[in-house]
Amino acid sequence: MALHYDDPASSALPFISRSLEIQASVAIVDSDGKLVGEISPFTLNYCDEDVAAAIATLSAGDLLAYVDCGGPPEDLVQLVKKRLQERNLEQALELVEEYSSGASISTSYSSSSSDDEFGMGRSARWMGYSARAVRRSEAIVCYPWSSLVAVMIQALTRRVSYVWVVDDDGTLAGIYIVL
Repeated sequence: MALHYDDPASSALPFISRSLEIQASVAIVDSDGKLVGEISPFTLNYCDEDVAAAIATLSAGDLLAYVDCGGPPEDLVQLVKKRLQERNLEQALELVEEYSSGASISTSYSSSSSDDEFGMGRSARWMGYSARAVRRSEAIVCYPWSSLVAVMIQALTRRVSYVWVVDDDGTLAGIYIVL
């Protein structure tokens, strides 16, 4: 369940449906396969209706920035409006204009001092990477050589049901689903 940064955000819809079933997210990777971030159906749930226009018009990477920066960045809101105008989708444009006046998503990243203890602290080297935005929340990651106990502790302390598995350079290798 991974999309490339430049893939249309609308191509995430089948993955978002599946991620609801397994209580996970959709991974967004760059052209080298490195994990850039994730789009969570639970984050989308907290968005206003204008996110539908963003899904229809933006790339997966831009959608990531749209939903995960404490509110959509103005340049992306303007891009969505422009693309809606180009497609003569006036009702959708009105919706975006209505909501672009002040809706925001509250997300936060809480760091755990146990990250280094469990061999997961190196993620800070690459997890902040994004071509267009600084993320406020970051994906929870581990490595293929991380112990299952360490992964379970990370999942429990962060209250998530999955942990992305990345190689040392940040390349997405898989996902641990914690049931």
